Amino acid sequence: MTTETIQSTGISFGEKAGAYFRLGKLRVYHHFYAWLLAVLLLAHESISKPGMAAALGLILVGMIAMKVATCAADDVVGFRDGSDAKNYATGGHLPKSNKPLLSGMLSEREAITFGIVTGLIAFGTGLALLIPLDGDVPIPFLIGYFVVIAVAVQYSWLFKFSYRPTGLEFVIFLVNTAEVLGPYWIIARHWSTDAVLIGLLIGVCMLLVVSYANFGDREGDAASGRRTLAAVISPTIYRGLIAVLSVLSLALLVAPFVIGSLNPWLVVCVLPAIVLRAMQIRAGLIQDQVQRAVILGFRSTDAVGLGLAAALVLS
Repeated sequence: MTTETIQSTGISFGEKAGAYFRLGKLRVYHHFYAWLLAVLLLAHESISKPGMAAALGLILVGMIAMKVATCAADDVVGFRDGSDAKNYATGGHLPKSNKPLLSGMLSEREAITFGIVTGLIAFGTGLALLIPLDGDVPIPFLIGYFVVIAVAVQYSWLFKFSYRPTGLEFVIFLVNTAEVLGPYWIIARHWSTDAVLIGLLIGVCMLLVVSYANFGDREGDAASGRRTLAAVISPTIYRGLIAVLSVLSLALLVAPFVIGSLNPWLVVCVLPAIVLRAMQIRAGLIQDQVQRAVILGFRSTDAVGLGLAAALVLS
């Protein structure tokens, strides 16, 4: 594989730190909404227990570390097999500087080390939960916690879920739904209707972002042997699946106000999310503006997270 690189000498500490920040995709802060909504759900239902704040803080650290390790592994594999170089050469993505391995800001060894360290932190926080909760951490929770992390970091590595049809969708949906249901369950020891609906909603919202991105990457992915669902089925069928997910996201968005405990009048809090989802459908499925649909997906997730947060606080 041929790629333009720059010499590692002369790279300042700030530039190197920025490269690690980009490697871990930390600018994509949207995963924080899952944790925030889980915390607000617990407050909304007046559920608490000793050590709760520290435990939830540790889970947040674990979630961030899991995401960073997953993204680092994905970039290493994408760099090795050439899929990132092909996709970013098309000009439809963000600048190549957002891929520090492609730009030469990080070496492959540095990226691998970063992924290993953050992966160990992600696993370690699960065991650390035993401290603030005085050992009251059910074995099923720990098993589920470790399974979710293990699945996430194999998004592009080892089993390579994202290289198999429906594997990518499985990982994205599982991880993002678990990021709501996990923190809620470890404190509440049950799942309320609101928790399930919001967990499923966050999973679908993030899936809609990735689905459009994969649609734009389908040619580069196919050429590199990455058999994503978008790369192996017809564009018409894939668009149909995106349409189904879009409708499902709207149904899940209003469900907490209809069959859950949120005040029905507060559905006004999520009206911006409904409008943005409609705009995403128009841009991606009608106007074929895939990159704009990805951006609108992130904006819609912002509106979903902030809108539901406001509704939970006010209900």
